[in-house]
Amino acid sequence: MSLAGRSDVVCLIPTAFPGADPPPLTDAATTLGLHLLDIPLPLPPLTIGMAWHPRHAADGAHHWLRDAVRRTLRAPGGHKA
Repeated sequence: MSLAGRSDVVCLIPTAFPGADPPPLTDAATTLGLHLLDIPLPLPPLTIGMAWHPRHAADGAHHWLRDAVRRTLRAPGGHKA
């Protein structure tokens, strides 16, 4: 977003689901002087996956990070983002 604020590039940032609080990136984008616009066409759902080496499967810190990513990306209402 910092680069987009100083140049003519386009930057995509996530928006909130209807009825949810705005994400923190919205304030940061506004502070950087970016103009937020809705994408003018329907987009298919985006699938996000994670992969890691098996040696990290039992690592507590790695497990915490994977769970934090899941919680962050999970849509309200229990649907996966």
